[in-house]
Amino acid sequence: MTQAKRSPKKGSPIIRLLRKKYISVPLIAVIVCVLLYCLLVFSNIPFIAYWRGIYIETAMTTADHQWLATAFIPSSVIEEVMGKITDTSEVIGGGQHLTETTAPATDPVEDTTEVPPETTEAPPETTAPPVEDDPSDILDQKNLEVGDTDYAGYTVVINDIEQGLVVSEVSGSNYKGLVMLIDDPSRVYLGTTTKKNEEGLRIKSMMSHYGAIAGINASGFADPNDSGHGGDVIGLTYSDGEFWGTAVSYYGSVLITSDDKLVVGNVKDWDKYDIRAGIQFGPVLIADGKEQIEGSGGYGIQPRTAIGQREDGVIVFLVIDGRQPGWSIGCTMGDLVEMLLAYDVVNAACCDGGSSSVLAYDGEVINKNSSANPDYGRRLPNAWLVAPKETEEE
Repeated sequence: MTQAKRSPKKGSPIIRLLRKKYISVPLIAVIVCVLLYCLLVFSNIPFIAYWRGIYIETAMTTADHQWLATAFIPSSVIEEVMGKITDTSEVIGGGQHLTETTAPATDPVEDTTEVPPETTEAPPETTAPPVEDDPSDILDQKNLEVGDTDYAGYTVVINDIEQGLVVSEVSGSNYKGLVMLIDDPSRVYLGTTTKKNEEGLRIKSMMSHYGAIAGINASGFADPNDSGHGGDVIGLTYSDGEFWGTAVSYYGSVLITSDDKLVVGNVKDWDKYDIRAGIQFGPVLIADGKEQIEGSGGYGIQPRTAIGQREDGVIVFLVIDGRQPGWSIGCTMGDLVEMLLAYDVVNAACCDGGSSSVLAYDGEVINKNSSANPDYGRRLPNAWLVAPKETEEE
C-alpha cells in the first residue's frame, strides 16, 4: 500500500530555504541598484565624474527639462557641478571697434553700467590662405569646388560664387553641423518677426519677407513647456533703428557696428555707440583671438548656433545639430571654439541653441535641426540674415 506524501512542515528546512531564495532576489536587486546609484551620483572616478557633470550640465541648461537632473540627483551635487560654469560676463571681444555716436538711438537702453576698459591688444594674425590672384575673392572661391576640403579641413557642400557664400560640413566624434562663410559683412543684418510680442516667424518666412539669401536664428524667446510662439524675445535687440525687448543682466551683447565689425560680450548702453544691429545672448566664445571656454564650460552638450568674424571681415555662421542619436547629439562650447578657431575667427559668441538652431540658404533649411518641423524650424523672434548680392542683371 502506497503511503501518502506528507507536505513539508511550515517550519521545515525546505520552506526556510525557499523563503530565503525568493526573498533574497528582489533584495539583492535593490542593493545593486542602490550601489549603482551611489556610484554614478557620488563617485569621484574621473570617467564617471566627467559624464555625470555633462549629464547635469546638459539637463540644467535646457529651459524645460531640468527635471532630468533634479528628479534624481541631490541639489548639492547639481550645485557643485553648475558652480563651475565658465563666466564670460566681463569679457569684450572687438571692443576697439566701438565708437560713440553723436546722436542717441531711438529708445535708449536704461542700463547705464559702465563698459569695462577696451582692450588695446591687437588680435593675432589669421592663418587663412592669402588670395593673390584676385583680392576680391576673399573666400578663394574660384579655386574651390563642391567636394573639396576647405582650408579648415572640412568638406565643401556649397560654393556660391555669385553670392559670395561657402558652406562646409563640420563634424566631431558625437556631432555634425554646417559652417557658412559670408564674404561681405555689410550684407549681414538682423531681421525680426512682423508680429513682435505676438508670434515669431520661421526662418524661411523671415528670409522671404526680407528677401534674404541665407540666415541663422539669433535671440532666445519665452518658451514655456516648449510651446512658445517665438514672439516674446528675451533680452534687448536692435534692428532697423529700433530697440525691442528689455535688457537682461545674464546675457552679453552680440553687436554689428556701422562699419561692419562684430563686437561680443559686456557692452552696455548700446545707444552710446554707432551700431546697426544687436542681440543679447552668450556666452562669448572667442574674444580678440583668444578662446574663452574650454571643454564643456558648464554648458553640457546641446545643439548650438554661433556667429563669428575673421580679422579680414568675413562673417562665420556655425550651426551644430543635436538631440538625434545616430546623427548628432550636439557639442560642447569647447567644440564650437575649436571649430571657429580653425576658421580663423577672432570674435565670436553663441546665439540661441537647442531646437531653435537652424541654418537656411536659398529658401531652404539646410541643417538637420531638432525642431518638430525640421524642414521649417521653429518660430523665431529674429534672425541674422544675409542680403543677396546685386548682380549686373539687377
